[in-house]
Amino acid sequence: MTQILQSRSRPARTYAAVALFLAVYVGVLVFVFAPKDLISVQSPTALLNTD
Repeated sequence: MTQILQSRSRPARTYAAVALFLAVYVGVLVFVFAPKDLISVQSPTALLNTD
């Protein structure tokens, strides 16, 4: 008697979870390793004093 092995198909949920994890991971890496001039936050008083 021959048995046919069924291929296991991963649900789309798994791929969505992996894609979300990778997107967050890459976003954190970009935020951590970005130049400090690229991500700079100034307070409104600092903006007023630059005149």
